[in-house]
Amino acid sequence: MPTTRWTPQQTSQILSFFDTGSLSRGRGYAQAGLVHSISWSAGTLSGRSEGSGGRTYDCTVDAVFNGAHAQVTTRCTCPVGIYCKHCVALIVTATAGSKSEPTPPAQPPRPPTGALEMSRWRTLVDEITAPATTARPGTDSGPELPLAIQFSLDLDARGHRRVYARPMTHGARGRWVAARVTWKSLLTTRRPGDNHDPTALALLVDIGGILAARTQRSTPPDILPVSSAPARIWPVLAQAADAGIEFIGKGGWGQPQTVAFDAGITTGLHVGRFQKHLNVGVEVLVGGRPAAPEHVHLIGSPRPHGVAVLADRHLSLGPLANLTSSEAMLLTSRTEVTVPADDVDEFRASLDTLSAGRAVTFGDDVFPPGDVDGPHPVLVVDFTGHGATTRWEAEYIADGESIRGAATDHTNPRRVRRRADEHKMWTALGPELASVAQVYRAWFDETTERLTRRIYQTPRRDETTTLVDLRQRLSDAPTVADTLGFLPVDQLVREWSLDPIEAAVLTGDVLPELVAGGKVHVDIVGDQPDYRRPDDAPILRFSGDATTDWFDLSITLDVDEHRIPISDVIAALARGETHMLLSDGTYFPLDTPELTTLRERLAEARELGDLAGDSVSSTTLNVTLWEELLELGVVDEQLAQWKARLTALATARPPAPVTPPAGLNAELRGYQRDGLDWLTFLWDNELGGILADDMGLGKTLQTLALFQHIIDDDPGARFLVVAPTSVVGNWAAEVRRFVPGMQVATVASTERRAGVPLTEQVGDAQIVVTSYALLRIDYSAFAELTWSGMVLDEAQFVKNHTSKTHQAARRLPVRFKLAITGTPLENRVMELWSLVSIVAPGLYNSPKTFKEHFADPIEKGEEPERLAVLRRRLRPIMLRRTKSQVLADLPAKQEQLLPLDLDAEHRKVYDRFLARERQKMLGLLDDWEGNQIRILRALTQLRQLSLHPGLVDGQHAALESTKIAYLAEQIPILTAEGHSALIFSSFTGFLKLVAARFERDGIEYSYLDGAMSATKRAEQIEQFMAGDTGAFLISLKAGGFGLNLTAADYCFMTDPWWNPAAEAQAVDRAHRIGQRRAVTVYRMVSTGTVEEKVVDLQNRKRELFDALIDDGSAFSGKITVADVRGLLE
Repeated sequence: MPTTRWTPQQTSQILSFFDTGSLSRGRGYAQAGLVHSISWSAGTLSGRSEGSGGRTYDCTVDAVFNGAHAQVTTRCTCPVGIYCKHCVALIVTATAGSKSEPTPPAQPPRPPTGALEMSRWRTLVDEITAPATTARPGTDSGPELPLAIQFSLDLDARGHRRVYARPMTHGARGRWVAARVTWKSLLTTRRPGDNHDPTALALLVDIGGILAARTQRSTPPDILPVSSAPARIWPVLAQAADAGIEFIGKGGWGQPQTVAFDAGITTGLHVGRFQKHLNVGVEVLVGGRPAAPEHVHLIGSPRPHGVAVLADRHLSLGPLANLTSSEAMLLTSRTEVTVPADDVDEFRASLDTLSAGRAVTFGDDVFPPGDVDGPHPVLVVDFTGHGATTRWEAEYIADGESIRGAATDHTNPRRVRRRADEHKMWTALGPELASVAQVYRAWFDETTERLTRRIYQTPRRDETTTLVDLRQRLSDAPTVADTLGFLPVDQLVREWSLDPIEAAVLTGDVLPELVAGGKVHVDIVGDQPDYRRPDDAPILRFSGDATTDWFDLSITLDVDEHRIPISDVIAALARGETHMLLSDGTYFPLDTPELTTLRERLAEARELGDLAGDSVSSTTLNVTLWEELLELGVVDEQLAQWKARLTALATARPPAPVTPPAGLNAELRGYQRDGLDWLTFLWDNELGGILADDMGLGKTLQTLALFQHIIDDDPGARFLVVAPTSVVGNWAAEVRRFVPGMQVATVASTERRAGVPLTEQVGDAQIVVTSYALLRIDYSAFAELTWSGMVLDEAQFVKNHTSKTHQAARRLPVRFKLAITGTPLENRVMELWSLVSIVAPGLYNSPKTFKEHFADPIEKGEEPERLAVLRRRLRPIMLRRTKSQVLADLPAKQEQLLPLDLDAEHRKVYDRFLARERQKMLGLLDDWEGNQIRILRALTQLRQLSLHPGLVDGQHAALESTKIAYLAEQIPILTAEGHSALIFSSFTGFLKLVAARFERDGIEYSYLDGAMSATKRAEQIEQFMAGDTGAFLISLKAGGFGLNLTAADYCFMTDPWWNPAAEAQAVDRAHRIGQRRAVTVYRMVSTGTVEEKVVDLQNRKRELFDALIDDGSAFSGKITVADVRGLLE
């Protein structure tokens, strides 16, 4: 890659000269690697770019910078010629810079036109037919030198666009600059300069003198007007061009990019009819074609003697030889002369003489012939060259003679053509025209670029807006036929040069339809090749030779008797070709679903490292990719067994359902039995996986069922469960509950702190539960033990693949790893790679490759289809069911105890308070009646301490609460999946702490307590029911009655009480008539606290107790001494 010669800012300036379509397509060409042979020379960038259908074009980009301004000139050998997508591809490849195009400035309006209501047509004819008397002298060519004249179109003091000029020379870096040579320096000091040719410099002085003479200023300005120059400017400009002085454009919006002196500019006449009169106007002809009036800028005042014509950002500058006074007057006024009806015959008689001096064109029906039949559409297909050329013609039969004219040719030499009728004819033939244009693969690009050029050339803002809208609608159209409702028909009747592939498609697919339709006559010129479609549909064939664990994969495409290597097909697709043409004339389409899918899958396999050259691992984990690929064609015997394995793995289920183990103390629901089947399949095939069921669907139970199934076959198996510290105790409780026959051990401290080796802490336990922090700290100790499997609960804790915890989980030598999480993806797609790299490390080895192929395209929205591909790839190793999907298997209400361990500092505060108050309260029980208030207040403080120590002692407000941390983690997950939750507490102080954490984390919530007004209460309820918030914090007293909150499908009871009816009443805020979803209730209990005692008391005694429901300020009702003693002992 060549060294960048432009800064990023300069590259941005250069790219601002291009329109959006060219920028977009050019960047695509650059990404496809279609640019070759890049070279730099004296500030000029050159190179070659492949285009549509494999054509190659030469591109050159010149840029001159003057502070914040840039002058950019581009050239390309493509049909567009300048400012095209090929130049963009060259710039992007060479510099890697990109910016969006600028907003075009407003342009002044064109002056009005009209017809002179006078009989001066005879004067016009007489002046033209008189002998010519003037001619322009020439001069010998001079050497090419670094001097130039820059031409621009700028507004004068009256707001009219005029042509201006300024001298330029090369600066130190070889770019055109204006500072070193100015009109002032040339005309006042006449310094020749050491680096300039004296002849060229003298010509610049002469030009400056001629132009400055009309300014009437003592000191010439930096730019001088050309529009008011006298006629003697033309010979001097001609000599300057011959002497090697370059003519360059200013560049930019509405400005010329290139300039050329053109001595061949002439004038012609156009004759039109208005009722019985004729109107005769003067046209400026450049290259024999009439220039649009708005592109013509007259030179000379008061009588013009030359013109500057700006078209396609190119300025043609030259004299108008033999221009008569009448023509000058008509050009200046932009009017026409009228031939009255009585003079039409006389005017017609003068046409032969008039045509000898001027090109004369006629409008429709100016002189209608007597017997004319037409127009009739003709498609001419010329096979005399390489490929074919198509041309639409309108045919007339006049007096028995066939007269044809190209649809794009607006001349009417035989005066038989009727343009209005032709336009109607072409419009009616829209589908036929589109079918031919569709064959030309570059049609969309070239049509877009033509519109872009017109946008830059159109001075009127309203027309520019229309063209911009037209270009946008064109870019949105999927086919040419979809443009028929808005695109002018002249864009469909152009001449197309087709390559052999396009010619084959035209011959085999389009022409037979046109002939059969009977609306179009097809005229074949030259020898038409024998193009044909294959007799049978092409067939993909897969074969392979096994070498150890690798297959040498061979893919071919069988087309009749031809066997084509798939690499040739992929290369043709990469070039944008829609068909392939074989040597015998057989052609077939490439844009079929099978070949498109094949190309995408092979590219995916190569990008992700699954395909090296032609070799693929027979043990690949990317089973769905290869299954999809092999389904596209015929597989030989050597690959049949491999394909069968891929199909089995892609199914991700054992041949027969697994019977739930007898040692499981639970009845599995239907979806949970399917989950056991899937987990067993993973275990049997030594694959890891991600169990990503919704919260509350029993991921722990399904995992324990797998453990029991495995241990029934292998009693010596041992499993490691890694979980957040707060739920380690809950895992142990769930093991004892669901698989009571299995031994479980919890590792709650490091080897150093425990003072005993990990081996002794584990003992004979079959399930070992520990925290992520301890796995990271004591990784070496865990790695020395033999584990049958490892489970990562709440696996989002290892979503950062650069963290030490992730590295520990990934490196631990375990044959089976299972990630359990309701949210395998929270914020970034790379979080999913983090889990996959642990449980299935052979699937996507490189995070960089995964990021480039999946994460970036998905997150940026560039290729949303990649998300569906990724889902298919992960299907064998990831199982996710939502509550809505398994609703039929769920009870209307699920209740689950959620034990959570206190944070270490929290535990210290609680234990210290309990140790101090327990004996004191036990002593007070001897006088229950006298000490009841003190005892109940102490019990309430214990309940509050179980929630957050700051509720009892403000100095502990900064300590972490496990329950608040758990809610702050789970609520965003639930709301992201479309769920919402009610959070109940007996203590408003705790709810306010939860609210403060939610605000800190940006979690939207509603809030309700007993102190709120009725109006505020209604606002909060409406906010939650409308879905504006995903969590509702409710105090028990305020929310225990009078609410209907069926928007919620999760309830969290943050502190237990022994009033079952009150609990049920709170839960029924969500679980009541109108609720269409299953409701999951979590009863949060701090382990090792009075809350566990409260739960035990609930199970023993179901009577009503109001004393501990209040916020601690008052108590009522009766509680026995035995009840209180049970809470403390």
